[in-house]
This record gives sequence, C-alpha cells and structure tokens, in this order.
Amino acid sequence: MAEEIGSCSGDSLRMLENRQSELPLFPAPAENRIERSGRLFLVPTTHGEVFDSQFAPEPSPLTELPEIERWTQFYLISVLEILAGRRPLHQIARNTHRFIYNSIAHQIGTIKELPKIRSIHRHQPIEGVIEMTTILIFKARARALVTRFEGVDRRWLCTELELL
Repeated sequence: MAEEIGSCSGDSLRMLENRQSELPLFPAPAENRIERSGRLFLVPTTHGEVFDSQFAPEPSPLTELPEIERWTQFYLISVLEILAGRRPLHQIARNTHRFIYNSIAHQIGTIKELPKIRSIHRHQPIEGVIEMTTILIFKARARALVTRFEGVDRRWLCTELELL
C-alpha cells in the first residue's frame, strides 16, 4: 500500500503541476489583509478567559518593562517563600495571572524547607516573553521550577509556573 501511495508516474506529476497553475489566486480584500513583518509577536496568555477588546491585556515593549534578571530573581524567591508558608500570597498578586495565583494558593505549605538555588536559566523566545528554568537543591534531591513571564500592561506577568 505504501508503495502505491509513494509512487507517482511522470504523467500524474505533470497533471498536478498543470492543475495548480490553473487555480486562480485572488488577493485578500484590503480590509482583511494582515501586514506581516516576518517577526513573531506576543499574544498574551488568557487561560481561557474572554476579555472585551478595550480591557484585554496589551503586550508591552521591553523598554517599558522592569529589568528582567533582578525582577525574576525577586519573584522566584517570593514564590518559594510562599510555597514554604513563610510569606503571604497576596505579595505576588499583581504580577501573577489569576489561574497561576489560584494554583499557588493550593500549594502553600507543600515544601517543608527553603531550597538552595543552584542555577537560573532564562530564555527569550520572542520579545516580551521570558521562559525561566531554575534548578533547586533540597536536602534529598534536586528539582526544577519552570516559569513563563509575559510583558503585558507595562509589567511582567507570570503566566505559567510548575515545580517539577
């Protein structure tokens, strides 16, 4: 069966090429055209929430966002202290998506000790998005904390967080 599908005679290929050239190509109407710059851009994560277009999160350029290295380190330490039950949850509310905030709220007290940070790896797949992997050392084992931050409304917003 695979051989039948994979094999095409020269006549069949010429017929397909002729059919493709016969297909008319119509440009999209001006009001439906999207100008593409060739660059990827941020579409803010919503976790299924629906927003009125006037109140939807707006991507922010890097120039309008806090310095990422210092800010992510502070956020990371805050989350670890919250998970250990040593810091109030509301301190990260402004910079945490509601979905992630609720997830963290259910995990308060799940870690019994504050870990040591072995390394932090940051990656910027597109402008306005930082993905971070943090290697944490607990007494008995090493774990990873993975996070994603999106620059929206002139602030960094944590849109994903998982302790592996």
